[in-house]
Amino acid sequence: MQQGNQTALERFPEHLKKAKLTITNLVFPLHLEFGPSRKLDRADRIRYINNNKFKIGIGGYGGFNIGTRQKLKYQLNGQNHKDKQKQSFNTSNLVYGLSSYIGFGDTALYVKYDLSPIFKDQITDQHNISVGIRFDID
Repeated sequence: MQQGNQTALERFPEHLKKAKLTITNLVFPLHLEFGPSRKLDRADRIRYINNNKFKIGIGGYGGFNIGTRQKLKYQLNGQNHKDKQKQSFNTSNLVYGLSSYIGFGDTALYVKYDLSPIFKDQITDQHNISVGIRFDID
């Protein structure tokens, strides 16, 4: 629930089957990558090949929020209901943070931490942390 400039969680009066808040961001990463590579020098370009090599990347990212949605599934008087709301929910418009990855070949494990808070003007800042698998496509 949005109360002025703050977003607050509140107890839903009915039995919730699902409560989901989706924040979609478009971000642009920039990393320094460390690890062995082989230089391939051609007439029109230079390329560094790191197939089947160990690599580590450190850096950051910046971007902006392109959408926020809330989905609620619940039962009311024996009937199933689904509510979808698309609004800002007072989420931060700009996102930025730190990220790193470690991998071998075309696969890597990554971690990223948002330095920007999820919601604007909150009493307590909440920051997102993500962990996942990254696949490089050449």
